Amino acid sequence: MGGTGYIGQGILSVLMQNKSQYELISLSRSGAKNHLNLVESVTYLAVDLTEPGDWQTVIDSSDLVIDCVGIFLPSKKKNTSYEKNSIAPAKTVIDELAVKTKQTKFIFIAANNAPWILNDYMKAKEEVIAYGVKKLDNRFVAVYPGMVYDRQRLFNFIPGIILHVAINGLHLNFLKKYRPIKRQTFNQEILRIINNQPSDLTNKIS
Repeated sequence: MGGTGYIGQGILSVLMQNKSQYELISLSRSGAKNHLNLVESVTYLAVDLTEPGDWQTVIDSSDLVIDCVGIFLPSKKKNTSYEKNSIAPAKTVIDELAVKTKQTKFIFIAANNAPWILNDYMKAKEEVIAYGVKKLDNRFVAVYPGMVYDRQRLFNFIPGIILHVAINGLHLNFLKKYRPIKRQTFNQEILRIINNQPSDLTNKIS
């Protein structure tokens, strides 16, 4: 879910390194349209996850669903909101899994913490977590990264490096809750979770 985004593309990339093990399908509103550098051999489907459609067949036959869908801030211009673009898609898919399957795991990309301006963003994540645990119990796995930074994106790479130095070099421990993590490291941790191996990212830092 959300496989054409920054987080989704990174996860698909690391999974394709083990492509003999996986059949990978990306579900997003745009599919492959207007996207560059898509991951080779991934099937990109354009779907509306809040409406009945072909995505249900994909979900029902999948061993694992990873939810990377969501927005940081709503936009009136784009007609986006946390309810419409973050919460509703997750709840709809969780409902599908609760009714149709008994073994499919749902991995939800949550967030460890965020500045006060993103309080509603955090509340949306927490609402999905509460709903997922209630509906799927131990099949629901929440992952708690902070800022996932990468050299390809300077607007989060530079703050990510600054946070990393502040926490690990200057020992400003109060910043640990923002949990900066390199995109490559994050992708490897997701791979560990997929393979049922322990990961610190499944534990929230308060």
